[in-house]
Amino acid sequence: MNSGGQKAIENNGWAMSFSVKSSELYSGRAMFVLGIAIVILTLSFLWLGKLESDAAIWSAGSGVFLGIVGKRKTIMQEKKTRTILAQYPYWNK
Repeated sequence: MNSGGQKAIENNGWAMSFSVKSSELYSGRAMFVLGIAIVILTLSFLWLGKLESDAAIWSAGSGVFLGIVGKRKTIMQEKKTRTILAQYPYWNK
């Protein structure tokens, strides 16, 4: 977001722009993608016969769990971002 005003030097050092996205949003997305990748790799190794069924269940379960945690973290951070943006309606997005 930015204020749409002049440069920070001309504005007595006031903030001209700031980011409302946190690193937790990006880590949540990475966790979700990694969880899905684990499930896909587990299923492909199971199909190729390189992995036994009990190990595949544990691996797929951990991938699903990681995907759920990552998606939940992403949803929570997006909600926080919307709240922050609602607090500053006069700033350009």
